[in-house]
Amino acid sequence: MSSDPLQQVCDLIKGDLSLERVRDIKEQLLKEKSIVEYQLNKESDKYYGGVEESLKLLNLSKNSVTSIKQQINEVNKLGNDNRFAINRYDILFRATKLYETINTTSSIYDRIYNFVALMEHIERLLVAELAEDALETGCPHLLEIHFLLTSARDFQEQVVVMAKEATEDAQRTVMKLFSRLSGIISKFDKLLDGLTYDIVEMARAEQISLAIRLFKIYDLEEREDLRIEAIRNIIKKKEIEIEKTSIKKLPNSKNTARLQDETPKVIEYPTNKGLYQEIMSGTISTRTSPRGYKHFLINGINNSISEMFGEMKEKYVGDQKFDVLDNMDWVFNELIIVKEHIANCCPPHWNIFEVYFNQYYKELHSLITDLVESEPETIIILDILAFDKTFQDTLKQDFGFTKSEVKSVIGDKEKETLFKDYLNLIVVKMTEWIGNLEKAEFDVFLERSTPPHSDSDGLLFLDGTKTCFQMFTQQVEVAAGTNQAKILVGVVERFSDLLTKRQKNWISKISGEIKKQINYNHKYDIDPESITPEDECPGGLVEYLIAVSNDQMKAADYAVAISSKYGKLVSKAYEKQITNHLEGTLDGFAEVAQCSSLGLITLMFDDLRKPYQEIFSKTWYMGSQAQQIADTLDEYLLDIRPQMNSVLFVNFIDNVIGETIIKFLTALSFEHSFKSKNNKFLEAMKRDFEIFYQLFVKVLDGNESKDTLITQNFTVMEFFMDLSCEPVDSILDIWQKYLEVYWDSRIDLLVGILKCRKDVSSSERKKIIQQATEMLHDYRRNMEANGVDREPTLMRRFALEFEKQ
Repeated sequence: MSSDPLQQVCDLIKGDLSLERVRDIKEQLLKEKSIVEYQLNKESDKYYGGVEESLKLLNLSKNSVTSIKQQINEVNKLGNDNRFAINRYDILFRATKLYETINTTSSIYDRIYNFVALMEHIERLLVAELAEDALETGCPHLLEIHFLLTSARDFQEQVVVMAKEATEDAQRTVMKLFSRLSGIISKFDKLLDGLTYDIVEMARAEQISLAIRLFKIYDLEEREDLRIEAIRNIIKKKEIEIEKTSIKKLPNSKNTARLQDETPKVIEYPTNKGLYQEIMSGTISTRTSPRGYKHFLINGINNSISEMFGEMKEKYVGDQKFDVLDNMDWVFNELIIVKEHIANCCPPHWNIFEVYFNQYYKELHSLITDLVESEPETIIILDILAFDKTFQDTLKQDFGFTKSEVKSVIGDKEKETLFKDYLNLIVVKMTEWIGNLEKAEFDVFLERSTPPHSDSDGLLFLDGTKTCFQMFTQQVEVAAGTNQAKILVGVVERFSDLLTKRQKNWISKISGEIKKQINYNHKYDIDPESITPEDECPGGLVEYLIAVSNDQMKAADYAVAISSKYGKLVSKAYEKQITNHLEGTLDGFAEVAQCSSLGLITLMFDDLRKPYQEIFSKTWYMGSQAQQIADTLDEYLLDIRPQMNSVLFVNFIDNVIGETIIKFLTALSFEHSFKSKNNKFLEAMKRDFEIFYQLFVKVLDGNESKDTLITQNFTVMEFFMDLSCEPVDSILDIWQKYLEVYWDSRIDLLVGILKCRKDVSSSERKKIIQQATEMLHDYRRNMEANGVDREPTLMRRFALEFEKQ
């Protein structure tokens, strides 16, 4: 037994070695053995039967070959015996050949005598058929004409071959005799050409009999051409062999030298002499060379299709050139008739549908290429792509083409070029549209001659975003209507790029106006009379910044809606591309909204420069700077809240709280000494802390995020008071706890506090700063080593620039 069965047995008896268990296992294995033996016997019988049958067939083949060989030997023996048994066999043989020659000559004479009458009869039939509409009459004499003309042409070709072996006088006579035939052949070809042109019309006119007779003629011609080509090849090989044999038998003499000196003549095989011998022996009884009517049929079909497209191109010219795309159903109708009717009338090996289809495809490709090279407008490009899509779908649905068999009527490379052309044109147009829109909305933003619009909820907005996405949606809808996923994705991608540029332009304009307003405010505070017309700033910047922020929320909603709607129309791969492009714009909208919000905050806190500069100064301890700041912020927030999107307002308040605290702590840069006597500093801090806390609790009343927002921002104030008031030896412990919350903070906060504490000497400050800096670096290194990824905090942007060193 192999290792595998042994292992199976071991597995079966593992854990149970009772006799009953062994008996059961034995019975199980015996059953399996019986099943395997049965299957082996069944397969063996099957293959044995096949081998036995093959041996029988082999024996039959051997017997048949042996029998045929014996019969051939008997025929050869009988032929040789008879030849020598008959007295004067050679004389009888030559007499027989002479008799055959006399009969052949007599037959030729009779046919020559009646040839003129035959030509006249054929010509009358041809003239009658050419004069009538074959689709109405059914061309009743078609087969008769072909039969008679074929006989005449066979006779002509044979006689011409014979004449070339006779005198020149005989050759001239033959040329004169058959001079009329070429004209009759031309008329017949004209008749065939006309019928070939109307093959599809025959089916429409229910002249199926005519189509069958026409194809019978082409089929006969094809078979006769193949036959004579085979005979000519046999004659050629025979003559070449004879030529080689005669060259080998030439003796080495002066004749050989003379033959070598002569320029060899190019001999075309089969020679006329070889054809003549085969005609006289009866091997060639019809034509002597192929006539190529199968090629004539293919050319006729191709020319008829080309002519139809030529007429169509003449009809659609100038401004109507592209209207041809709306009138191409006839192509599919023609192909349907060929597939369902014409293909049944001719030999299957012709693949007549493929012949028609290839020519239609060639002409359609040429037509579409002409349209593409005419540099069409975007809508025409979409029409071309739509036609190509319809063409491919029709081939699959109505003609049974597989996906691998279907090809673009435009051409794969040309199609890619067309995609690029369309997208380039769209980019040009959309860039122009967006450019005009931006100019209009930026002019409104910069001039601010009228207030922004208000919606039904009182939220401020501008017209630009809605108009922009109307353009976007319109182009995406058009692209989606083409059923071309690449076009749809391309439009989304290009428009997303334009949206990104627009977002950057908005940020630039907003930043410029904020800077201009701040400069104006500072100049005005210093010397109002120094203001020049260039410094003047229109009012309403706060309202416009609110409107721009609100517009970004709407824009994000529009983008998500487009992604959701049109992503479902394409495959998963293309849907992902659409989603990625539009999600990329969402970050831009958030950035513009953030820029607007921060611009508002900049304006708000610029109004509070003076009270913030007095923080920690002597006047601060008994002053009302914090209350002044809170009152001003309260006024701003009361105006902004009902005009700003609620989601944006929560984020805005978060930034306002953070900025309030950051500005407060930034007063450390003035290095005012803390008055710790009688807890003056601590009491003043608690007072201001309470003022700010009450302000933001009131503003956020009813908001679910109130506690979170206040806690996240005000925690730093608690650390600030601890670092400012607790004993010096506990500073580093407090700093360690501070880093656990504000891990991305600089050392600036601690430096500023220590410079303002009177109880910390210069040497102690340096030592504490050094240790605190090492703690900061160690904490960040540990985070990086452990792969900890945390959200940025409020203190990431806190920095001090000390006015005195």
